[in-house]
Amino acid sequence: MPKEIISEEEVTLPQVKKLLAQRSKEGELSFQQSITLEHASTFSRLAPAASTKLVDRLLKKYEVSRAQAVQIVNIAPTTVEELKSILDARSANLTDEQMIEIVDLVIKSRS
Repeated sequence: MPKEIISEEEVTLPQVKKLLAQRSKEGELSFQQSITLEHASTFSRLAPAASTKLVDRLLKKYEVSRAQAVQIVNIAPTTVEELKSILDARSANLTDEQMIEIVDLVIKSRS
């Protein structure tokens, strides 16, 4: 039987990886959870703590939505062109200088 949804929030792939890894230690994962853990493990480019800090910084310093901040962390663009492909030009009012700053933040968070 489906569980009741109490709240919803976008989370980054590193956070998903951490949550599902903890659950796998506590017990067996469902098929969907196992596939999701495999995907998150393959495509996570940041540590969970770094991803949370980066989302917070993006939300505070730049005019991006939480969903956009999470996608930036998930994809971890290394060029302004990659960042532009993530952001919708109509909904993100970022200057070229701000986009360069965001890419630099992502690169620093990856190391």
